[in-house]
Amino acid sequence: MTIHSVLGGILLAIVALATARATEMPNILWISAEDLSAGTLACYGGSAHTPRLDRLAAEGLLFEAAFAAAPVCAPSRSAIITGVMPTTLGSLPMRCKATVPAHVVGFPKLLREAGFWCTNNSKTDYNLDASFDAGWNQSNRTAHWRTRPRPDQPFFAVFNLTVTHESGLFGGKPEAVRRDLPPEARREPAAVTVPPFYPDTPLIRRALAQRLELAAALDVEAGQILDDLDADGLADNTVVVFWGDHGEGIPHGKRSLTEHGLRVPLLVRVPKKWRHRAGLPDSGGPARTTQLVSLLDLGPSMLALAAIDRPQWMEGRSFLGEGATGRDVVIAARDRMDAPPGFGRSVRDARFRYVRNFLPWLDGDDLPDYATGVAITNELRAVRAVDGLPPGARWFSRTTRPADELYDVTADPDELHDLADAPDQRGNLERLRHAVRSWMQETFDTGILPEPILRAEARKAGSEWAIFRLGDEAADRSRYDSILDTAWAVADDHDAAFFAERLVHHDAAVRWWAVAGTGWAAKRSGDDPTAALTPRLADANPAVRIAAATWLLRCDTPTAADDSRAALKAEIGSRDPDLRVAALVAIDDLGEITAPLWPAAAALDLGNDEEYSRRTVDRIRRRLASQ
Repeated sequence: MTIHSVLGGILLAIVALATARATEMPNILWISAEDLSAGTLACYGGSAHTPRLDRLAAEGLLFEAAFAAAPVCAPSRSAIITGVMPTTLGSLPMRCKATVPAHVVGFPKLLREAGFWCTNNSKTDYNLDASFDAGWNQSNRTAHWRTRPRPDQPFFAVFNLTVTHESGLFGGKPEAVRRDLPPEARREPAAVTVPPFYPDTPLIRRALAQRLELAAALDVEAGQILDDLDADGLADNTVVVFWGDHGEGIPHGKRSLTEHGLRVPLLVRVPKKWRHRAGLPDSGGPARTTQLVSLLDLGPSMLALAAIDRPQWMEGRSFLGEGATGRDVVIAARDRMDAPPGFGRSVRDARFRYVRNFLPWLDGDDLPDYATGVAITNELRAVRAVDGLPPGARWFSRTTRPADELYDVTADPDELHDLADAPDQRGNLERLRHAVRSWMQETFDTGILPEPILRAEARKAGSEWAIFRLGDEAADRSRYDSILDTAWAVADDHDAAFFAERLVHHDAAVRWWAVAGTGWAAKRSGDDPTAALTPRLADANPAVRIAAATWLLRCDTPTAADDSRAALKAEIGSRDPDLRVAALVAIDDLGEITAPLWPAAAALDLGNDEEYSRRTVDRIRRRLASQ
């Protein structure tokens, strides 16, 4: 016997073992919905006509407390595909392209290596760069379990249904959907319930009725996929998981750290054959659980069903099967949404939601241009303009944000009453505030780095994940804590003196936050920040220069206005797209005081890869044309 024949026999044995192991696996079918809050579906008490999804819930397990890791699609899907928070990977800002560390792969790759046929039909949108390996055998509009090479090969098949996406409310799309629905699935505006966080107007009623009809159309599409599964004789060997990627695609939902923006439907049906592996009783039947779940946990849970060990780098945990562990809290986060800036973190336990706002100067209307396609956005603005918003909708008209928000979501599911200042809730406030801060420190939440600094440092470190993991743990920790301490202090309303030494700190990120803290203190007090901030117009870091110019103009400091505008103008010509968009957004946000810069901004010729810079320039061009 030759060495080649021996090796060949070993190889065949390995393949046979892998094949045998694979045939012992359940199939897994995912049906995902875009922009869908849990409370819309009938099985969650909602008003949409969703009989097929209701039946799926009745045959399986309904999760009452499942939450997205972020309230918008790309960062949410980054968390789902990797099992790692987008704050850890630097993939939280909308439509960024974070660099993935070499050890992080999509969990489908681990299923594929175990013998699964992995297909995605067809959305990716992970906010990760081209080096990321999700692990799909197929990822396109024809991807299907039916394309697998062998009929006995287990599959992991994903179908992403888009009908409930925010854009489903654009133009004539709602009417097109309505025409195809049976009468029992249609909803009339007069019959809908308007939540107290909206004004009750005919236009808002119409949009809410349309949302319910989009959900009914989703139910039809999901039912067709389940029918195909039954027709292929696969239902008895397939775990079915239905989930929404984040909340409703309307204001107060999508992009918001609210129950409406983060609480999503999650239904899991496990056939009797595999209930033991899922840790469920053999009896089956409808069940509901209030167990806290993050969509971050989906990947680890699928690995558990396939008897694959969860990699240690995954931050998600399994909610099914052997080793399943419950959560005491669920973390969620948001940063930049399209061009508009943002930085908030939230923690939800069984009763309360806490939100930390790091940029307290942002008002309630932080919606991007894209959201103007939704009629509710424009109606909120119109009603606000005549001071007609009801008390529950004052979130939209607020001119600043508190550092802390706290809501008892059991007693107040619409989050109308902020308890952050309630003396009897002080303990809960401090407990949950500590949970957010500790989590940020433990995971090295990259959001504390202003985005131009984040991307520049990632290029040097190899990835955003690696920035605070360069080898000297004590130095990395010390640096992180210095930045976080400064960032945290900004919203706590310290006076300018608190930030004075930090303005000349050796770390650019500390200086950036010190500039923000100094500017915010001056804005509140009416003091002149010129002496403190003018030196930062010549800072070694361009992101700090942009921040200094922004705050000097925001505080209306006439002696520094020309120099501040010059600093912004210099950066719109930067070769760094992150710096350019930061400068352009500042120019757009500051309004008339930057009017001398509008012609230069309007003259920019930007490539297709700078989507948000182009959109901001278009806004500036419209302003210029209206003069």
